[in-house]
Amino acid sequence: MDLQMFLDMVPNLFNFILTAALLTFLLYKPVRKLLQARAERVEGEMNDAALSKKTAEELKTMYEQKVRDIETERTAILDEARKIATESRDKILETAKLEASDVKARASRDIETEKEQLKGAVHQAIVDISTDMAAKLISATIDKTAHEKLFAEAMTELEATASFSAT
Repeated sequence: MDLQMFLDMVPNLFNFILTAALLTFLLYKPVRKLLQARAERVEGEMNDAALSKKTAEELKTMYEQKVRDIETERTAILDEARKIATESRDKILETAKLEASDVKARASRDIETEKEQLKGAVHQAIVDISTDMAAKLISATIDKTAHEKLFAEAMTELEATASFSAT
């Protein structure tokens, strides 16, 4: 390298250093600030994401607790409904048993009443038949002694029938 070339290079070197210093002053600090701001923004977003994740986990925990509470409440409601249904069924069965008992007692009373009426009707039929037979016999035989004998026999039979139907 010779001196002339060195002297030609000095202004270029000076211009380069001046341009580098000027560019450093004008661009380096703003670019550095821009990169710093971007790094802070990314860090803030990461912090927000971590906070959101923590909030989501808390919400998930709350949701799971509410699901457990709802399940417990559902079980309690079903148990209560079963209990009420059982009590209702028992009341209905008790009512049905009482009604069946009443119907049975009423039927027994009706049967006894029918028996008594039937006994009375049979007794009346026997009396009517006996009276008819006695009347026929009396009209067939006019003999007074035979009539008294037949009447006594009919009365004896009637008393026996009356004592039979009373039992």
